[in-house]
Amino acid sequence: MEYKIETTGDAAKVVFSGDITFSENVSFRQLLKDLSAKNVKSCVFDLSKVGMVDSAGLGMFLIAREQAENGGWKLSVTGAQGHVASMLKLTKLSDLLQS
Repeated sequence: MEYKIETTGDAAKVVFSGDITFSENVSFRQLLKDLSAKNVKSCVFDLSKVGMVDSAGLGMFLIAREQAENGGWKLSVTGAQGHVASMLKLTKLSDLLQS
């Protein structure tokens, strides 16, 4: 997994590429720290370049959602395709992470 944070004012967009799996846990938590430091009001996770997400990756999205709620910012997901979109729908995360 690689990611790039793009900010405009108090909004952020995180463009992910690669797979989001358990082995990316440390990187993902660093991403969340970076977002908190930027004091964003909203953030969009762009998953259009993500090929696969495992159960740990889905759990990381839940951690991000919880951090967003606790930090007072809005989190949404866009661009999920194929396997990633199926996993988000199957687990109903697509409902929790407003698109």
